[in-house]
Amino acid sequence: MADEMTTKPTIETVLERISEFDKRSESRSDHFESRFDRLESRFDRLESRFDRLEVEITARFEQVYIEIDRVASVAHTTKGEMLGLRVEFRELRTQLKDVLPIPQAS
Repeated sequence: MADEMTTKPTIETVLERISEFDKRSESRSDHFESRFDRLESRFDRLESRFDRLEVEITARFEQVYIEIDRVASVAHTTKGEMLGLRVEFRELRTQLKDVLPIPQAS
């Protein structure tokens, strides 16, 4: 009978063990919650940085688009001027043909 008393835990011992287990579980849970809170804070900071980066990149792309439009406009104007010069050159060539004698082969 004495062996049964030493091998069988009393209800108090069982309750103490359950209480200790509960405390350890709570401690672990609190520890994990703390870690998750820190991770959430880091992710919030990263999200903020990405938002600022997105705004900056968008602004830079807008500047690039404006510059591309400006260059395209200059290219279009230059092409128009070039076509005008061609017409004037053809007119000048026609006028010169009328004024200058045609060289004859000797």
